This record gives sequence, C-alpha cells and structure tokens, in this order.
Amino acid sequence: MKKQLSKNLLWQSILSVVALGIFILLATGSYGFFHDKTEYLGNGVYESTEYYSEDEFKITTGKRDDKGRWHGPATIEFVDNSGLTDDNYTEEVNMVNGKRHGKCKTTYKHPGMGDYVHYTCYNMGNPVPCEKKTALLSAEYSSAFQVLSNKYPWFLFTLNAFGFEDEYVEAYMDTLETVLATYEFEYFDFDDYYAYTIYDLEETVYDSIIFFNSVYSIFQGLEELKNDELRLAVIDRCRSDGNSTYNIVNITYPGYLLSINDVGVIDQDFEEFCQDLDSCMTSYGNLDLEDPFFLDSVDTRMYRALSSIMDTKKSSSSALKSLKSADLYYAKNAIRNLWHQVNSELNILSFYLTPSDVATVVLNFMQQQYDQGDIVKRAVREAYFISQGVITVPTVTTEFSGGNSTTSVTLNGYVIEDGGADVTSRGIAWASFYNPTTDDHSETSGTGMGEFTVTLDGLTEGATYYARTFAINSAGTAYGNCISFVAQSTVGIEENILFDRDFNIYPNPASAFTTFSFQIESSENMVLTIVNLKGQVVYHHDPGSLPQGKNQIELDLSGIPGGMYHCQLTNNGTTKVTRKLVILH
Repeated sequence: MKKQLSKNLLWQSILSVVALGIFILLATGSYGFFHDKTEYLGNGVYESTEYYSEDEFKITTGKRDDKGRWHGPATIEFVDNSGLTDDNYTEEVNMVNGKRHGKCKTTYKHPGMGDYVHYTCYNMGNPVPCEKKTALLSAEYSSAFQVLSNKYPWFLFTLNAFGFEDEYVEAYMDTLETVLATYEFEYFDFDDYYAYTIYDLEETVYDSIIFFNSVYSIFQGLEELKNDELRLAVIDRCRSDGNSTYNIVNITYPGYLLSINDVGVIDQDFEEFCQDLDSCMTSYGNLDLEDPFFLDSVDTRMYRALSSIMDTKKSSSSALKSLKSADLYYAKNAIRNLWHQVNSELNILSFYLTPSDVATVVLNFMQQQYDQGDIVKRAVREAYFISQGVITVPTVTTEFSGGNSTTSVTLNGYVIEDGGADVTSRGIAWASFYNPTTDDHSETSGTGMGEFTVTLDGLTEGATYYARTFAINSAGTAYGNCISFVAQSTVGIEENILFDRDFNIYPNPASAFTTFSFQIESSENMVLTIVNLKGQVVYHHDPGSLPQGKNQIELDLSGIPGGMYHCQLTNNGTTKVTRKLVILH
C-alpha cells in the first residue's frame, strides 16, 4: 500500500524557512565552507569561481549582460583537486542572457587516453539537434535520467566532471522515482513529497550526490534569481535619475504588478513596500555606476533591504543563528515550493498588508525562481508528469531574424516541445513593456511544433518594444524568453542587405549606460563608432575578432554630451549598419 504523507506545517512557517534559507545566502553571505569568488579581468570580462568543497570548484570566464547574466562566449573549467582523478573537463559555449545558445563544445581529457570532444547545440538553454532548430523530445523520455541526459546534458557533464559517473547518477535517479512511487499524492504536491524522498535517501550510498546537488543548486538558484522582475526593476531604478522602483515596475514590468495583485497585494500596499525598499537602499550610500561590480552591489543591497523590511515585523534572530550554524544543505532541503497553499491563503486576505507582509510575498516569488536551480528535481518532476500523463505547457523560445525598419521587425519563434498535447495556437506577443502577453498585442502563426516567423508592423520609430513567443495547448499558454528592440531603419553604405544580422541598442533613449547587441554569422573583426550630427567621432571601439553568435558592448555614457547620435557597426571598413542613439543626461 502506498504511504500517505501527513502535512502539519502552516504556510507561514514554511515561508519563514524559505526566507531564512535564501537570505542567509544573499543578505549575510554566510556560505560556510563553499563560496564564490569573482574577479574582473578588464574589457568586460569576468572570472567567477564557485567552490563546492575545498578541492572542487568551477571556473567560468566570459562577459555579462546589463543584468549580470553570462552573455557571449564563455569558457567553463571544472577542477577537482581531491586527488581521486586526473581527468579534466571543459566547456566552451555561447551564452545569451544566462542561457546556453548555439553550439557548445565539451572536452574531456583523460591522461593516457587523449581528448574526447562532443558538441551540443542549444536554443536558449534547450538542447536541439545541430542541424535543426527544434525537435520533439518529450515522447522519448521514460525515466528521470533520460530527461536529465537529453534536456540538461550540460548538468550531467558537470556531475561527470566531479566524479559521478552515468551509471551512478542513473541508479540514484531511478531510486528517487522508486521511493516517490511509494507515496500517494496529487501531482501539484510533487515538491513536498520530493523533499521527503530526499530525506529518506540521506543516509544511503547516494549521500554524496545528494550533498553535491544541494550545494550546486544553491549557485544555480542564485543565477535563476537574476531573472526576477523586481530585481530587474531595482537595477533600472539604480541606473535612473530620480525614478522609483514602484514607477518602474508599473511602467516597464506591469506583469509583475499583476502577479502581486493576483495573490491579494493591492497597488497601495506594494507601493508602500517599494518606498521602504528604495529608502533602505538609499541609506546604504551611493553606488558607483562605473564599478565593474556595480550589479553585485545592487544585489547585496537589495537582499539586505528586503531582509531588513521583513525584520521590522518580527525578529527571527534566534532562528537565524540556529540556521546559520547548520549545514546549508539541510536548509536547502527544507525550502519547499508551497505556492498552491500560499495562493489560497493570500487570496482571502482583505486586511492591510504591511511592507513586511509584502516582502514575504515578494520573497516567495523569488523562491519560485530560485527553486529552478535544482536540476535533478526538475528532471524527476518532468519524468513524473510524463508517467502520470500530466499535460504541461509547451517549451518555446524567441529570436531576432535580422529584419528591422522604422515601423516593423521580423522575429523567429520556436516551439521546441508541445508539453504532451497538440499546440493549437502559436505566435509572438509584444508591447512597450517587459514580458507582454496575448492580452496585449499578439500575432499568430499557425499551430504545432517547429520554427515560425512573424513580422510586427505599425511600430513607432525610435520606440523600444518587447516581444516573446507564445504557444497554447490544453494545459495553458507558455511564453518564451523576452527580447527587446528599437524600431529604427538602417542607413549607410552596403547596409543590411549584406549585413544580415541584428544590431540593437538598449535602453534607448539612455542616460547612464547603454548596451549595443548584435549577431554575427561567423567570427570576424567588428568596429563600433559613434558620430554626432556634425559628423564628429565621439566614440570608437575596436574589440578585435569577435566570435560567431550574439555579442554585446556596454558603454558608459557619462563622458558623452546629451543629444542624438549615429552608431555605426562596421565590418572590415566596408559593411555597415547605423542606428540612432538618443542620450539624455
């Protein structure tokens, strides 16, 4: 007979554990024996080292986008100095906003056996055949290990690099599925029962992989948190002059405000919370926009401010001290996704919510993204849903196709997986704010899986737009990654007919910083030049040979006077695309 797990924890208690578990890492920086270390190497290049133990660590070298996510060519080296192996594992990959995108080269070096090189292609983090953009993969999955090896090959490579062979990983994941099968529960209770399954296996031969995955999930979860919309709004606020976080959320990230409303937080309460958040961050002193660790400073201050706001209602100092002294591995396992319970509780609230109450809700939103850092859990969940016949929303991504004018742009959408049901509608949702939905503006393009192209017309020249792919099946609507662009024409010599790649500037207009993003089809020399209306060159940047794929250049505008400029991207002095840039100081 299957076991029925009793629940005896109130949702508020769980949220307290969530708060402590995350903020120990983010607000206090108490990482225990494992930690990360980041160095700035110059020219926009960072080197970040994640320590999983004294002898095991991962070194990532590359550039980051304006939100602190890996962006552009990156090299990942896995180092194991435990003495148990002399093997060497490296990964060379192109990143776009923190996601693997394009062809990834993994190299395994074993002394005396030579090198083993393998290539995997990705579309915004989703493995795809290198000769095609999309493929139906879910129908082939019959176990959690198959999900892991097919959908998250980079993570299996990571496990291999630190001594966990495929056979061991597969046996562990098969055991997870077997133990889970002894429980009787509804699919929406998966996260609760998964946590208890991990607890059941802690004292078994799988303790080492459980521990490693717990530590690795913390770092991966922090990377997932970089996509939190409140964080994005706080970064925009720190780069703006005189604006407030609430206004930025209201204008640029209105979808986040709607999500807050959906769980019972009215605009007035959220605005009061934002005022406290801004006030706290301001009290910590000025930020240096030119500091290469500017974003790290913003993150530290934001999490510190959130922690401070939560503490204004009820002190948890004794619990905090207790949890700090415990292994963070256990704290990680105690953090569970009880969002369905929180929704039911918060929706019936009709009383005034203090900033501390709102901070608790905000933290739970963050925890949902943080939880995505546990890749093993994601793979087991996906396999469980497939085995139970649970239909999920499709998997979709968005890309520029390269066509852009003053009033239109052409975008590519991809439906990579159908979620187990027919995709009845697909297309592009777009608007003047982040993460638009089909309730805003949308253009449909057929049904089913695969690649499609949509042209958005009727745009306003010089305006910034956001767009993302959507796909609908019986489980609901899925949205892909959100991209931004400016509706502008290309002018100049031998322009976009020969220069088939996107060249975008964001934000635009800009005041403090702006980013130039462009796609090249092969490795080549590119030069960026900014010219004022008098024809005078005010900025010239020659980064040398750039790799194939997405590239970006971030520019500090403090030394350039306000006004309108022409930004020229040149290939070997001939091929050229020009975009307008408006600088407002």
